[in-house]
Amino acid sequence: MIVNVEFFDENPLENVITSLNYKVDKTIFFGYKNAIEENKKCVENFLKKYCDVQFVTFCPVDEFDFADVIDKITETVNKEIEDGNEVFFDLTGGESLPLVAFGIMSNELMAPMHKYDVSSNQMYEYSYEGGILFSEIAEPRPIKLNLEGYISLYGGVVNKNMHKQFKDVLCDEDIQDITKMWNLFKLYELKWTQYSGILRQSKPDDNGNVCVPEKDSLFYHFLRECEKEGFLKHLRQSKGHYNFTYKNDTIKQYLCDAGSILEMHVYLQTMRDDTVDDYKVGIHIDWDGVIHNKSGEDVINEIDIMYIQNNLPTFISCKIGSVDQDDLYELETIANRFGGKYAKKILVIAKEMSDGHLLRAKELGIEVRME
Repeated sequence: MIVNVEFFDENPLENVITSLNYKVDKTIFFGYKNAIEENKKCVENFLKKYCDVQFVTFCPVDEFDFADVIDKITETVNKEIEDGNEVFFDLTGGESLPLVAFGIMSNELMAPMHKYDVSSNQMYEYSYEGGILFSEIAEPRPIKLNLEGYISLYGGVVNKNMHKQFKDVLCDEDIQDITKMWNLFKLYELKWTQYSGILRQSKPDDNGNVCVPEKDSLFYHFLRECEKEGFLKHLRQSKGHYNFTYKNDTIKQYLCDAGSILEMHVYLQTMRDDTVDDYKVGIHIDWDGVIHNKSGEDVINEIDIMYIQNNLPTFISCKIGSVDQDDLYELETIANRFGGKYAKKILVIAKEMSDGHLLRAKELGIEVRME
């Protein structure tokens, strides 16, 4: 049996990185009590469900008592060796005191050590003369996480009930419509939010017919362009009104929800990236992993686009209008909660940001992209 011994880190990804790359039979965590109690359940469930780790145990240690750390590691590891198991020390993550203890025990037992650079997914191994390396005995078995698996590691869950169905890209026609509407947006960018608001206020009747009060000639030209692209049908002008029907409900949602077209444009770019393992648009994350479906009981954040690449998360926020400090802090908050130092944060904008907001974004580690 291969036993991976490591310190329980506050960032869950560091606790599972070895098991995401190699078959491990048992993981033993040493860590501080508060950190273990806070994340123990999520990490254990994840290792058993996604990594097929058979046994997961947790050993609390005193963060101020070095002798206690040494004694508990010695007792636990010696028991595993007596049982005939192959023991490896994992130095990924953790705090300085237990890591020093790991080094001492590794030296006394002549046990191999390894450490992962999570960002590059690169493992570094250390062994004594004549000793075996972890990679020489453990079966390589890289696991590619999907979004739901990744979020579950951090104690959250995707609330699928809140997902807006019109944001699902189902076929080539959807892709063509998004591309054409993005081109239309670039033509009417300065008026897009205004026109979207006008259309949103005019609800279709039971037969799908829409009646919009007559506006300026540029707005009518905009409607004619929408008809030309197939977004509207039966457009006509009569008695101070414009009348038409939408191609379908998805097109209606794109036109009436001003920011949707920027989200969908960026989403298409993500879909076309072969290096991305999983992605979603308009994803709602429940923070505690329990969906109550009662007002005020769930803490939920919506991320415009999120994707997983080499088991690391990227959070994308799309803003078609002006950006303020709250937009930056919202992106920072959700990315920090479900990714910490390994989260990539991107803000995609369609309108220039102020120098002050650009500086604050840089301070928060947010990449700003102009579309």
